[in-house]
Amino acid sequence: MIVAGGTIFFLSLHPNKPQNGQGVVLNDIFPKKAGPVPPMAVVTSPVDGHEAGFTIQVYSFQDKNRAETALQVLKNSGYQAFLIMSDLGEKGVWYRVRVGGIVDEAAARKMLDEIRKNYNSGFILKPQK
Repeated sequence: MIVAGGTIFFLSLHPNKPQNGQGVVLNDIFPKKAGPVPPMAVVTSPVDGHEAGFTIQVYSFQDKNRAETALQVLKNSGYQAFLIMSDLGEKGVWYRVRVGGIVDEAAARKMLDEIRKNYNSGFILKPQK
């Protein structure tokens, strides 16, 4: 809930917010061309159908199409991105765009710096035990 609120707050501060109340246009957030993904992170294999290791959540949207667009932009930039659907009951369904499977926290921090530089968003999720 805090994550979704923080994301919404961040997006509401964006200076190019459309007037129709639909949120931020993805083309205004994403740079025209992000550089290639640095070869700094070793990516793990999924365990029991879930990403292993550290994960970076880049965005969270209630609109599935916006989430899929953001996902494709990250994949096109070379990130190992994926989409998670979270049903928050009364708060609705949120589609979280993540980059994941990063082996250690140092590599995750380096990748987070790069993602924030290119996409102005993101935070690290530690592996669940």
